[in-house]
Amino acid sequence: MKFKLRYFLEKDFKDYQRLIGDPEIAEPSGMKILENPFEQWMAFKGMLGRQGFLAIADEDDHVIGGVFFFDQQEINHYELGYLLKKNYWNQGIMSKAVYFAIKNFEKQKTGTLRLSASVFEENVASSRVLEKNSFQKSSRKTTSVSGYNGQLKSEIQYEMIIKGLE
Repeated sequence: MKFKLRYFLEKDFKDYQRLIGDPEIAEPSGMKILENPFEQWMAFKGMLGRQGFLAIADEDDHVIGGVFFFDQQEINHYELGYLLKKNYWNQGIMSKAVYFAIKNFEKQKTGTLRLSASVFEENVASSRVLEKNSFQKSSRKTTSVSGYNGQLKSEIQYEMIIKGLE
């Protein structure tokens, strides 16, 4: 399936609402479902046109997912997040989207960058996306609270070092 990575546009809001409101996407990612349209809009508005927040669009330009780089407190450290509509899972789309998003991201930044990602232990497909993109699995496991249902879950930590522009 062909897809493209691009910045989020205002016209994507309805697609975004469907994406973040889907329990089958929210549960494995630990994402809290925002039910209030105002909260949904505020979360969406914060991504519009920003570097590091990329929409995955299908051939009809509908948003089917996203790849996100969240700035961390430590300088040049970013946490990677991603989500994809369930009917597009297991097709290699997210592995490719993450690859191209990282290539794009490193062209926008300077110096040595540390990317990290956390995956719930049972989310094997998400771990595979990271491993295909040369992330290194950490020996340490952490426990986190799922934003989806408030349950404690074991997480696997991944890291990658990339070089931005010099």
